[in-house]
Amino acid sequence: MKIWIKYLLGIVIGTAFALFFPQQNPAFRETVQFISDLVVQIGRYALYPVLFFSFTIAVYELRENRSLFRLGLVTVGIIVLAAVLLAVIGLISVLIRNPTRIPIFVEGTSEIPQLGIKESLRQLFPSSAFEVFSNGLFILPLCIFGGFAGAGCAVDKNASKATLNLFDSLSRVSYAVMCFFVDMLAIGMIAISVNWVFQFRTIISSKVFGSFIGLLLFDFFLLALVVYPLIIRLVCGKVNPYRILYAGIAPIVAAFFSGDTNMTLPVLIRHVNESLGVKRRVSSVTMPVFSIFGRAGSALTVTVSFIVILKSYSSLGIAFSDMLWLVGMAILLSFFLGRFPAGGAYIQLATICMLYGRGFEAGYLILKPAAFFICAIAAAIDALTSITGTYIIAHKWNLTSHRDLRFFI
Repeated sequence: MKIWIKYLLGIVIGTAFALFFPQQNPAFRETVQFISDLVVQIGRYALYPVLFFSFTIAVYELRENRSLFRLGLVTVGIIVLAAVLLAVIGLISVLIRNPTRIPIFVEGTSEIPQLGIKESLRQLFPSSAFEVFSNGLFILPLCIFGGFAGAGCAVDKNASKATLNLFDSLSRVSYAVMCFFVDMLAIGMIAISVNWVFQFRTIISSKVFGSFIGLLLFDFFLLALVVYPLIIRLVCGKVNPYRILYAGIAPIVAAFFSGDTNMTLPVLIRHVNESLGVKRRVSSVTMPVFSIFGRAGSALTVTVSFIVILKSYSSLGIAFSDMLWLVGMAILLSFFLGRFPAGGAYIQLATICMLYGRGFEAGYLILKPAAFFICAIAAAIDALTSITGTYIIAHKWNLTSHRDLRFFI
């Protein structure tokens, strides 16, 4: 049975259970929340070994082919273009559709993690390189260490033969372990979907976020069914773009219900390799980089959310200069969310509100009940962007092997 079918079955079971079970029981809700968080941690469990060993081997091979710099440049270019495109689409969609104003209610200020750009930069190079293995959330320091290891192996090929053989073997073993956890995640999707439905029922019952949720869903389906397929067709020629979307069903579903990029990354890596046939030396580099920096989904959702906040507070509209500022900040701050695999979009929204000032410093609080949905849409769009960008890069470099749909996992 294909992985996306397993995931959907788990979601259907979890949704049915959540709809028929009384969610008013606090003890049960806490239990569901705990199990859901545990499943997300289990989903991340096998990620680090695969990332480190595969990233090291990929950097070595790309250096040998003298294509490392070009791959990095193209990947960064796609990430920047995606962030700009999605932020603009978010701005246009919210201005055209003009969702219903959300009533301003009294909400106590709660502790929310700071974006912490300085802290992120400080963590890139800890006192010991081995400390990168102890940070289970921020994968960029691990990738940097793996990059240095791969570059070091390329300096002296004879001395590094044993290391490369060992790392290649460990990479394949780690990948096999990761595949097991990706399969078992289908069972965990039951708990994740129960927790998701409980939160969704809460915001739906308030009857004030309906048009806002509808707008975010409209933007997602516009990207998934129109914008990205058109881009794939224009860039990759006669390739059927919906094959890539089909391969991305399981990762997008996992991202949407978990809202966690680190849990989604193993699912993405497996589908890119086994369904789309992307070579390991490409996917092992591009997929982590997209996961860290390619948060265009956050740029879109934050742009939409901030305009909704402004319109909820005032009917005077927003100046064109403020639109440019908002789009620019949404794009810029999306590149610094790597330290937050979950909840990054809402943290970015809070940061933009505080930077904007003018009495809107706490404006993000009126969207607090819908924060999980904002992050869910952002994570789903990020997964879609990651798989699309990686396939485009691999296809243009002839580093894919065609596979029929019946062989997709």
